[in-house]
Amino acid sequence: MPAVSRRQLLKSAAGLACAAALPGLASTPASAAPVHDLLNALIKKYSDAAKAAMANADIKALFEKDGFRDYLDVYPVGDLAGGFVWKPGMGASFTGPYSKLQIKAPFTDYLPMNEGPVLDKAKTYRIGFVFHGFNHPWLISLADTAAWEAARHPNVQLEVIDAEFDDNKMGQVIDTWIAKKFDGIVLWPSREAPMGPPVDRAIAAGIPVVSLDRRTSSEVISSEVLGNFYANGLQQGLYLQHAAAGAGAMICNRKDLGSTADSIRTGSYLEVIGNSPDYKVLANYHTNSQRTLAFKATADALQAFKDIAIIFNTGGEEAMGALDAVREAGRLNSAPGGKKIIILANDDAREVLKEIRAGNMDMVAPYTPLIGDIGIRAVIAHIGHKAGLLPEAPPKLILTPNLPMITREKMTIEGIETLTPDEWPYAYGPEVAS
Repeated sequence: MPAVSRRQLLKSAAGLACAAALPGLASTPASAAPVHDLLNALIKKYSDAAKAAMANADIKALFEKDGFRDYLDVYPVGDLAGGFVWKPGMGASFTGPYSKLQIKAPFTDYLPMNEGPVLDKAKTYRIGFVFHGFNHPWLISLADTAAWEAARHPNVQLEVIDAEFDDNKMGQVIDTWIAKKFDGIVLWPSREAPMGPPVDRAIAAGIPVVSLDRRTSSEVISSEVLGNFYANGLQQGLYLQHAAAGAGAMICNRKDLGSTADSIRTGSYLEVIGNSPDYKVLANYHTNSQRTLAFKATADALQAFKDIAIIFNTGGEEAMGALDAVREAGRLNSAPGGKKIIILANDDAREVLKEIRAGNMDMVAPYTPLIGDIGIRAVIAHIGHKAGLLPEAPPKLILTPNLPMITREKMTIEGIETLTPDEWPYAYGPEVAS
């Protein structure tokens, strides 16, 4: 597929991000979303500044080498469907059907659907949910929320399959559901390109398909539910500017090169700090969401460099691996001047929040897995529209709300009011002993 075609598609989709709420569903107030809009305005501010100039030669070289501009320019930044306003504390609480952990899902009021039978009450709707990772805390939480939403509707029959990080297996699962004439499919694709053809085949067979979090290469997918990667990296940069006053030597533990999470988080982080001339990138690693690789990379860096002041991590697993290496080396307070090394994280796992609370990590930009319910509601609405039971289809692009960063103590950073771990009810994963 030509790159320009995909680029044009994403730009078009970004413009239609809030074209409509899910038709026929419970209404939501049509007013501005302060946190979401504030973060979008800051994204534009720093993106425009980075496009005009990037004064830090070290940051600029990394930004250009990995081609971040191409990714950032097409990543959707827009309004929420239906004028939804997210506020801390919103959402339903329940026990995860698979993890058996307590869950507070933040977006159950976003594009809501009333409990009870859906669409044609005399019909049972078969929906397939395929993902990777029943053994991964982020991913099992994604499945938890999808299963919870499906269980609210007695005429929805959900089949959940773990493809175990095998793209071929995921494609085969989708083809099986096509053969069985399922009514709808929701998926979490690990990689973009391999999942395009199976999605295209399902759409050609008349089966609506909704992806969660990550994209497929399909240009005809029914809807994509996308999170706040841009707001994640932005807030890591904003916090660093606040805490480090524009100076310090850093190492970067990043996800796999070319992945959406790495391209957008790292790129937006560099946009924010790129015009501060006194940052230096000592080492740059791709640790691919693996704690053990992040541990090794950080341990190697600690051996090689004595002036590390900042550790940037694109995910929670990277951050935990980095912190483990720092603790093992006895280097937590080894930044120049005896200061603590600033550790920046993403993903609001309970164990990460524990480290924020203890003062070992400095901030985390939440990226919640608790969005499977949105995918189920979206695919049901697509099924209803296809059957002529709803007047309109859901938006092709469904953006989830930008979420504010979490810090040990409350702060206001460029208008963003941070939340403390004790104010954040949406953490995922197992509880960690104190």
